[in-house]
Amino acid sequence: MNYLEHLESHCGEFTNQFETEELLEQTVQFLQFNDSPITDTFTISTLGLHWHTLQNEGGTHTHQELQLSFKQKRSYEDVLELLWQLTTHALETHHAFKLGEYFELPPNVFKRLKFSSIYVTTPFYFDESFLVYEGDEQTVIPIWFIPIFPSEEAFIEAHGAERFNELLYKTDDTLLDLKRKPLV
Repeated sequence: MNYLEHLESHCGEFTNQFETEELLEQTVQFLQFNDSPITDTFTISTLGLHWHTLQNEGGTHTHQELQLSFKQKRSYEDVLELLWQLTTHALETHHAFKLGEYFELPPNVFKRLKFSSIYVTTPFYFDESFLVYEGDEQTVIPIWFIPIFPSEEAFIEAHGAERFNELLYKTDDTLLDLKRKPLV
């Protein structure tokens, strides 16, 4: 099973693909999945980033693919722009995304919403077997991004990512709603 087959076994068949010339030169594209992880939601994932070796803080190497899931169809452009910027960052810096860290949102993304940052986590709304792909050539870790509010950033700073993750894991599908209220 290759990574695309792994992805489709957990997200269903992709329904659309988005390409940019710049990323295609790097063999990276974006795939859209409908009703993933649940009915009436969408997931957009990179495909091809895993062919690029990224470095963790400790100097070890990893292979990642990036995802964001959401309910609001009108947010496609923002999600694509954000994933494009995150993917470009990974390709330019060769740095892996670390679970529990967050990045300030670009000013041109989610302007109508009150999110301030994007949080890095595992795709825990999906089946546990999705969290790691063990391929013949490499192991791939899907990275899931969740938009967060300033109050949630403050909670992470005060209590740590582990405590914030505990809050996230207690949500049903709340995090898929880009119109959600802050958890704290």
